[in-house]
Amino acid sequence: MLYIYIGQHTIKALQVNKSLLGQYSVKHAEKKFSVQLLKAGRISHTDIVASAIKEVVSHLSAQPVKEKQVYLILPQDAFYFFRSEVPNDMAASAVTSFVKEKARSILPPHLDSVFFDFVCTENENKKIISLYAVEESVVKAYSDTLKLVDLQLASVLPDTLAYYKLFEKTLRKGKIEHILYGLYEEDLISAYLYDSFGLLQKEAFEEKLTGGKGVEELLKKIGVEFEEKHHKINRLILSGSLSENVRQDTFTKDVGIWTNPLKRILPHFYSEYVKMLVPQDNQPFPVLQFDICFGALIFSIENNKFSLTKNRFSPSLSVMSQQPFKQKSFAMPGIRIPKELFLFVISFAGSFLLFTLLTQSPLGFNMRFSSLHLAKPTPTPTKAPLPTATPTPAIKKDTLKIKVLNGSGTVGKASDVKTALKDKGYLDVVTGNADAFDFTKTEIAVKKGSEYLFSTIENDIVDYVQAPKQTVLDAKETADVVITVGKDFK
Repeated sequence: MLYIYIGQHTIKALQVNKSLLGQYSVKHAEKKFSVQLLKAGRISHTDIVASAIKEVVSHLSAQPVKEKQVYLILPQDAFYFFRSEVPNDMAASAVTSFVKEKARSILPPHLDSVFFDFVCTENENKKIISLYAVEESVVKAYSDTLKLVDLQLASVLPDTLAYYKLFEKTLRKGKIEHILYGLYEEDLISAYLYDSFGLLQKEAFEEKLTGGKGVEELLKKIGVEFEEKHHKINRLILSGSLSENVRQDTFTKDVGIWTNPLKRILPHFYSEYVKMLVPQDNQPFPVLQFDICFGALIFSIENNKFSLTKNRFSPSLSVMSQQPFKQKSFAMPGIRIPKELFLFVISFAGSFLLFTLLTQSPLGFNMRFSSLHLAKPTPTPTKAPLPTATPTPAIKKDTLKIKVLNGSGTVGKASDVKTALKDKGYLDVVTGNADAFDFTKTEIAVKKGSEYLFSTIENDIVDYVQAPKQTVLDAKETADVVITVGKDFK
């Protein structure tokens, strides 16, 4: 895979080839250009960007690069962004609809031409969804540009998600932080603001380091301004080529924000990924320079189902209501008869008329008379074949994921069910609240294709409820079984 980042004036490329031993041989290249490559996340000039990509990729190897699939990383301003808290008791199958409806306010009206996907983060009993979306025309422009240099677009990723992956493992459960992720380059300082759930502000802080401006002064200004409007920034994570020589203690003092250099984070929290990288020139991989590509690599491994080139918003309800299903019909004065009903009536009338003619004609009489003299054959009884039993798959209770939702209105019912299931050998059981508390009948829902679980689950809770309702789960549901406790649960 080729990981290619395109910025306003910079292109970075990382070529990754996985070996049989699970390691990744890597090659990297970077170049800065005087011309502006992007404008507000869009390609400024197709031929110029294509030529720039070709130049950078050519530095990866003396021979033409065989890998054609590109994992493209783009600045956040190429994407729409939206985040929202999701109720803890909301079923997983309803989350996508909830997020899409919430996000309509920040997306363009032509939703059918927008790709989207989202990530979910939980902390402090809160669940936050971060949605990213990109217009189809933007994706097509980048895809067409890559095709000019014989490359294929495989996926698209916002740079903010790649950066978040580089410090996500340092976040502690039960503590909400505000984090500034800064890139300290030769002539530029840029930063994104995050909290423990992900990106907090889609706009990046960016300043040119000219006229003797000190990076500490600029970062301190950002911290003070944010604290005056919102909260104190708890941490500054510093990356970029010049962060290699930063002293943590003195930098923290000068900036006024506790500084956590990325070079110290990686060996402790991401050592397994660092060890997987094997540069072909036997030199240490410059991860501070190619942090964006390294973060995208980690994201693609840990979030391989995330895609901004497959999922589309469905047409809005208003558009759908203007195009109702039209059934063909035959019109009569004041009456509209469906085609199927009309054909049935005609067929029935024809059959009845034919039968009447046969039975009333002489030929019909002779046929009836002859049939009286025919010997009736004696049927030979045959044994019905024994039904073939369909084997029930073996059920491993300790591996099933079960979610128990309290819909009874009685506090503690979900915990009671969890205890009962634990006693029966189920280990992975989580509880929560249903969408409502007026369920009169307990419901058991299992994933499609796993209907054989109904009888086992029902038997294991038979002492508490009789004949629960059976439904089928959405395939996207993370749980194998969802039990919604009703008022009938003893």
